[in-house]
Amino acid sequence: MKRIFCLLTIALTSFILLGSEQVAFSQGRVYMYDQGRNKPQRPAPGRFDYNNLQYGTYLGFRMGFNAAWVNSESSYMDANESKLGLNAGIVMGTQLAANAPVFLESGLFYTEKGGKSDYGGKHFTYDLNFLEIPFTFKYAIGIPSNIGLSIQPFLGPYFAVGVGGHVKNFGERTAYSSFGDDEKKFKRFDAGLKIGCGLGISMFYTELSYNVGLRNIGHDLFDETHSRAFTVTVGMNF
Repeated sequence: MKRIFCLLTIALTSFILLGSEQVAFSQGRVYMYDQGRNKPQRPAPGRFDYNNLQYGTYLGFRMGFNAAWVNSESSYMDANESKLGLNAGIVMGTQLAANAPVFLESGLFYTEKGGKSDYGGKHFTYDLNFLEIPFTFKYAIGIPSNIGLSIQPFLGPYFAVGVGGHVKNFGERTAYSSFGDDEKKFKRFDAGLKIGCGLGISMFYTELSYNVGLRNIGHDLFDETHSRAFTVTVGMNF
């Protein structure tokens, strides 16, 4: 139920951002006309070109998975095996420089992180489900081709809030909420750095990223706990 609620939230937000995208692009055109610049051209339908946006914005959606784990100095919290989870959301980007394909991209994602651990001979899984907002700076490197090919390295911070998940002890067949004030639970707020590279082919887009949690999401001040994840997504830009 929580997963469905999060996906519905993402879908609703996408409609809101779509309307904002149309307004923003229209306002950008008026400004450039007033300055006597050339009229910005949108690429033809079915062809997406970052280099022709000229202060416009783009909207996109992403769907993929995480290979996530928890890195902790505490033996109890440390995950020695990664856990696969869903990663889905919408993005909106805008060009920052008229003469360079540099973009700021943000959005809203539902992302499932966590990990698996064997502690004291017992098997644990940590489900850490977040709503996440990234802010990445992207440079689109156009590759000469007839298919709109571009390579897009990016780097930037992300901020996340926990919305659900359970710690499961399979040895004792017990489970409890992942987030809370107990020392065996995780803090609800996370933040870190996202680094990776994307590949654009016309309107289609795929990327690989590494998410490094920088905030201690454990309650122990001495044995710090951080989230980690490799993420693969595919999607489209409009």
